[in-house]
Amino acid sequence: MIKDLFTFRALVWAFAGRDFSTRYRSSALGWLWSLLQPLASLLVYAAVFSLVFRIQAPPLGSDSARTSFAAFLFTGMVTWNAFSGILTLNISQLRSNADLLRKVSFPAWAPLLGASIGQLFQIALECLVLVGMFVFLLNVGISWILAPFVIVGVILFAQGIALMLSIANAHFGDVQYIVTVVLGALYFLTPILYPLSMVEESVPWMYGIVLANPMTWYVETMHIIMYSLEFPAWWVVPGLVAFGAAVFYLGLRVFQRFSEDLGEIL
Repeated sequence: MIKDLFTFRALVWAFAGRDFSTRYRSSALGWLWSLLQPLASLLVYAAVFSLVFRIQAPPLGSDSARTSFAAFLFTGMVTWNAFSGILTLNISQLRSNADLLRKVSFPAWAPLLGASIGQLFQIALECLVLVGMFVFLLNVGISWILAPFVIVGVILFAQGIALMLSIANAHFGDVQYIVTVVLGALYFLTPILYPLSMVEESVPWMYGIVLANPMTWYVETMHIIMYSLEFPAWWVVPGLVAFGAAVFYLGLRVFQRFSEDLGEIL
């Protein structure tokens, strides 16, 4: 199936072009919404959790006397959005392309990967805003060279999960609604709105639960690299990329196994 990814690359890009051109076609602001939505969430969460709940971000890597909850929060949000964006966009792709899949013979994973390529544009925009925020804060370091590898790991991980959940949703339509609920809970079990050390100190019994969440590792590693300007343990980034690649490969295998009679199911 890996060979098929190369063979049908033109088809995948065609689906990507369709998604890219139609996503915000009827809106006046177009792709600006891809930035306005996360920035609006950033403003709300930053105000509530830093001013109301008084959650303190760790010191900035460039100056231990300064902190920035907004920068800490947005680092986690960018990483999380890369995961949740691909997942939510993919899960309904098979059902939305049901008519096409019934009439034309082509790999069913093509619209999923095409939609994900379109989503990469939004991920890139958010990353650019994040970089600009840290440059403004004069919080720049050599550790940043590891950040793209972490994002690639997140994308592979998300795509692998999306492939498995999309085929499950094709068989059982309730899956997409269950995933929405689970993602909402998982968001708060990921150290985006709070430092991981805060859980370890305040709620020790929950620390193991948060640590068992794979997204905790991706988000926390981005905090270390981008915010704290430190290098994680040597095995962390290669491990995250390898884990993402393994989940992606597993997703492809599961999708291939259960998509043989997809036309009849849809």
